[in-house]
Amino acid sequence: MLSKQLLRASARSCGIATLVSTSVGALAVEGMDINFHGYARSGIGRSGPGGDQIAFKAAGAPNKFRLMNEAETYTELKLGATLSDEDDVQFHLNTLLAYEVQQANDWEETNPAFREINILATNIFKDALPGATLWAGKRYYQRHDVHMNDWYYWDVSGPGAGLEDINVGFGKLHVAWLRNEPEVVFMSDPVVGSTTKQEPVTKQRISTDIIDFRLSDISLSDNFSLELGVDYGKGNAPDKLKVTKPDGTQLDKEFFNKDGWMLTGELTYSNFMGGYNKTFIQYATNAMTGPGVGSTGRATQTSEWYNGSKMIRIGDHGTVLLTDRLDLMYVLAWTQLDYDDGAQKAQGLPDKRAWTTAGVRPIWKWTDLTSTAMELGWDKVTNGIWDKNTRKGSDSQLFKITLAQQFHPKFGAFVRPVIRVGFTYAKWDSPECQKKNSYCTSTGLAGDEKTQHKIQDTFGNDSDGFTFGAQMEVWW
Repeated sequence: MLSKQLLRASARSCGIATLVSTSVGALAVEGMDINFHGYARSGIGRSGPGGDQIAFKAAGAPNKFRLMNEAETYTELKLGATLSDEDDVQFHLNTLLAYEVQQANDWEETNPAFREINILATNIFKDALPGATLWAGKRYYQRHDVHMNDWYYWDVSGPGAGLEDINVGFGKLHVAWLRNEPEVVFMSDPVVGSTTKQEPVTKQRISTDIIDFRLSDISLSDNFSLELGVDYGKGNAPDKLKVTKPDGTQLDKEFFNKDGWMLTGELTYSNFMGGYNKTFIQYATNAMTGPGVGSTGRATQTSEWYNGSKMIRIGDHGTVLLTDRLDLMYVLAWTQLDYDDGAQKAQGLPDKRAWTTAGVRPIWKWTDLTSTAMELGWDKVTNGIWDKNTRKGSDSQLFKITLAQQFHPKFGAFVRPVIRVGFTYAKWDSPECQKKNSYCTSTGLAGDEKTQHKIQDTFGNDSDGFTFGAQMEVWW
């Protein structure tokens, strides 16, 4: 821990008031309360046949079951400060830096991602809207996720502004305007039967504005509550933008200024068997279907590829305490994207792609300090393995089982910090294309081009494998 003298010197060098006291988890500066939060995971592992640890993820799936199946070091460092707290009006600053490296060696250079910097002004309209918060900046905005596979199924985070926690009697209203700038990629026209690789011809970044309306905390009973949301997304291309397609066609801004909707409903059962249960359903159209299974609108592409495309999603997840010694986490969800004819022709996409995910993680308590966790996960993606050139593909499927011994300060599914030592076995479909040596572009495991080389070097054409290692995970 830094000495008080060093902290005082640091405070003076930054031009802020002299440090007057310190405490665990917070630094108190005169007129300012500073807090430090974060998340981190890191460890060491290897694959059974030899080589680096490979994270098992079904081809075409947006996420994977994560217990002892994360092969990188990742951390988020969040510094915040209450800048003013007078007359029941509070101004609070939030910042967050994220880092990721591949656990290759001691010194690994990385470019940090600046994920958050925002101001929250709570009770600023205390007479007209008591308890409401006005905010502006870059922000993780009211994200909804499944912890087991780190899947954010409702996430429109980014730079924005809004007003939240408006009391409307039967619940709370939240209104926000957010923006993201995805990259629209134009490919050379695919030819059925061609073995020539389809190369990107033009890339164009287009701002997408999303207006988010939510009603939360709608109480249905003592334990049931409802949240409803409407997201509208629209492209916002520069006024004079001209883009030339591979065939020479000129496109103006109206080509990119497509729009779409996403509707979300989520039912929460609190105090469910000592835990909680969440059931959600989503429906999206056109631009808000995004570029792939699992998209939430945050990575929306606005082009004609998604005119007429649709997405529907339904899922259930939660955590229950079965006995004093047994916690259980679970998820079951299904997402389907239907691509319109234009999308299929322009990008060589299948007519549809569906992702089903199901998993459980029972955790058995030995003592307050030790427990054993087992995770069983299954993912299946219809047309998960797809070749754009030949427009042929096959379904991908992966089953994963992990056994991990855990060490922690007390027992609980969401207790951190934790140190784990564990073993993971996975079995996946070996694509038909691999056997025919024709249009195969995947091993049956997901990954970028660099990861695919590692997978091939480690598992070749195998359809199963295992990894083992140790990991720490913490949030504070």
